[in-house]
Amino acid sequence: MIKPSIVLLFTISLLSSCATDKFTPSPVSGSPFSGNSAGSLEERFGANLKQNIHAAEITNLIATFPRFTNDAVNREVSVLKAYLQEYIYAYDDYNLTAKKKAHRNVEKCYRKIQNLRKYLNKDEDVVLNRYLTRIKTNITILETPTLLQP
Repeated sequence: MIKPSIVLLFTISLLSSCATDKFTPSPVSGSPFSGNSAGSLEERFGANLKQNIHAAEITNLIATFPRFTNDAVNREVSVLKAYLQEYIYAYDDYNLTAKKKAHRNVEKCYRKIQNLRKYLNKDEDVVLNRYLTRIKTNITILETPTLLQP
C-alpha cells in the first residue's frame, strides 16, 4: 500500500512542478526568430546591416586610396584618411559627439582637397573625384538612415 501511494505522490508532485503559466506548443514560437515576427526581425537588422555595409565601404576606400603626384594633395588625403578612421570608430562605438567632431573635420579636409584638385592632371582629378564622391555618398547615407528604407 505504501508503494502505490508514494508513486502517486511522486507523479502528482512531478506534474505540478512542471506546470507552466502559458502553454506553448513549440519552444521556438515565442522567440524573435519565429515566422510570425520575421518582418520585424528584418526591419531591426536590415537597416543596421546596410549601414554597416556603407561603413565598410568607407574603410575599403581608405585602404585603397591612390597616391597622387602632388604632395599637398597626398598630405591632405592622409589627414582625410585619419579623420575618416575617427568617424568610423565613433560610428562603431555609437559616440555621437566624437562622430560629429570627426564629421566636421572630414568636411573641412574635403573642402581643402577640393581646392587642391586644380593642381592635379585630368586623370588624377577624375580618380580623386570618384573616391571623394563615394566617400561623401556613404557618409550621407550613414548620417541619414531614413534613406535606407524602401
